[in-house]
Amino acid sequence: MYDLVIRNGTLADGTRSQPRRADLCIRAGRIAGIADRYDGEAGREIDASGKIVAPGFIDIHSHSDPCALIRDFVPQAKLYQGITLEITGNCGISCLPNNDAHRDEISRYFSTVLGLPLGSLKLTDDSVSDFAQRVSKDPPATNYGVLIGHGTLRGSVMGFGMRDPTPGELEEMKETLDRELSRGAFGMSLGLIYPPSSFGKMQELVELSKVLKKHEAILSVHMRNEGPRIFEALDEMIQVAGQSGVHLQISHLKLMGKPQWGRAAELLQKIEDARRRGLNITCDQYPYTATSTGLSALCPKWAHDGGTDQLVERLKNPSEQLLREIGQEMENRGGPEAVLITSTMDRMPEANGKTIREVSEKLGCSPAQAVAKCLVQCRGGVCCNYFCLNAEDMLAIMKDLRISVGSDGVNYPYDPGKLRDVMHPRNFGTFPRFLQTVRENHLMPVQDAVYKMTGLSASILGLKERGVLQVGKAADITIFDYETVEDCATYVDSMVKPKGIEHVLVRGIPVLSGGKATDARPGAILLHGNS
Repeated sequence: MYDLVIRNGTLADGTRSQPRRADLCIRAGRIAGIADRYDGEAGREIDASGKIVAPGFIDIHSHSDPCALIRDFVPQAKLYQGITLEITGNCGISCLPNNDAHRDEISRYFSTVLGLPLGSLKLTDDSVSDFAQRVSKDPPATNYGVLIGHGTLRGSVMGFGMRDPTPGELEEMKETLDRELSRGAFGMSLGLIYPPSSFGKMQELVELSKVLKKHEAILSVHMRNEGPRIFEALDEMIQVAGQSGVHLQISHLKLMGKPQWGRAAELLQKIEDARRRGLNITCDQYPYTATSTGLSALCPKWAHDGGTDQLVERLKNPSEQLLREIGQEMENRGGPEAVLITSTMDRMPEANGKTIREVSEKLGCSPAQAVAKCLVQCRGGVCCNYFCLNAEDMLAIMKDLRISVGSDGVNYPYDPGKLRDVMHPRNFGTFPRFLQTVRENHLMPVQDAVYKMTGLSASILGLKERGVLQVGKAADITIFDYETVEDCATYVDSMVKPKGIEHVLVRGIPVLSGGKATDARPGAILLHGNS
C-alpha cells in the first residue's frame, strides 16, 4: 500500500514531455509509482482532476536567508506560490561564511544591504555544516540551499575596505570557498553593484571561479551593470567564464532604463554566441517590470569604502561629486519619480510609499539630497522599487528555455503585524505571475513553463533527487490549476495570497492542502551533491 496517491491529475513532469493523465504514488517520501490508473489502496488520496501535477517549484534566486535564521514568524509567501526549494545567498550577500573577527560587521552588512524591514540580524553560524545542523533541529516547511556570497566571503577574510586582496588573503578566500563547497554549498554568488563584492576585480573573480569549477558548482552573478553598461558588464562575466570554465548563472536578466529598452534580442544573442564558443551560461528572471533593491545602490562604490557606517558618514555632508553620481545612477534607473520607497525599517515611516520626487519636494531639496537624507536617517537601510523595465523585453527574455524563474524575493509571512511596509509583489507572487503571464500571452506550452520552474533549475544546480517526476525521486510536488492560477499581489498591496496553487508536498508530506498551509515542517537545508 502506498502512503499517498495523487489521482486523476495531468502530469507535467519537468522534462518538457507532453503532459499526460496519470496517477502518482508515493511511499516513504519518494515517488514509488506512476500509472495510467492505480486501483489499489492508499493511506491518503488527493483528487487532482483538472489540475496540473508538477515537480515542486524551485526558486533559484532567493533572498530568504533570514527565514532560516528567525523564528518569531512563520514564512509562507513562497509556500503559497508552490515553491518547495529556495536557493539563498544570492547577489553576493549571504549569512555564510562567518567568524568572530568580522561577525558584527557581516551581520550589519547582511541586514542593511538586503533592506530587511525585520531589522538587524545577529548571525551565529560560521559554515554551511553549522547552518544545516542548526536548522535540522527546528526545520522549515520547505527546503533551502545555500550559495556563498562573494561580499560576505570577502568581508570575512579582509573586511569591507575598497582594495585588492593580498596574495595571502586571496588564498584564504579560495580555501574558505573550497571548504564551504565541500560542506554542501551550491556555488558562489557575485553582487557586483554591492560593496564589498563590487570591489572585486577580474583576477580575483577568475581565481575564485576556478575553485567553483573544481566542485562543478555555479557562479551566480548580479552583473556590474544592468543599464547603460550592461553589454560591457556581460563581456566581463563572459571573460570570467572563459578563463575559469565555470558554469555562469546570470541573475535576474533584464535591461534597466529607457535607452536600453528594445535590446532584449541583442542581449540574448550575445549570450547565445558565447554558448556557441563552448561556455556554459544560463540565466534566471522574474516576471515584473519593476526591480527592487536598497536605496544605497544609488551610491557609487567608492562611497561604500569601509562599510555601511562609513557610507552614512559621507552622506551626512555629501560632496558635489557624490550627489552628482547619485543623481546619475537615479536617472539610469528611471529618475526620482520611478524610485518608490517601500521600507525604512520604521526609521522614517513618513517616506514609506513615497517616490524620491515626492520626498524631495517634502524636504525642500534636490532628489539626490533626498536620497542622502533618507539613508542617513535610516542608517543605510532603505528598500525601494525601481520602475525601470520594459514589458516587451521581459516577455522576449521569458520565452528563452534556458532562462529559469527566480523571485529575487524573501519568504515573508502573511502577517501585517510583522511587516508594516509595502513590499515588492515578487515576494508573494512570482511563480503564479510567471504562469499567468505565459498563459495570457501564449508564450509556450504548459510543459515548457513547468520545465523552466523545475527541471531546468534542477539541472543548473546539479540536483539529482528533485526537479522531475520520476520513480525514485523525492516527492516534492506542486499541484495547480493552470486556467485560474493568478498573482494577486500589487505594488501597493503586496501581501495577498495568489490563486490556483492547490497542494504542495515536500518529501511526500502535504505542507499546503486545499490552498491552506498545514503545520507540517519536513524541510531541510539541502546539500550540493547529495540532493
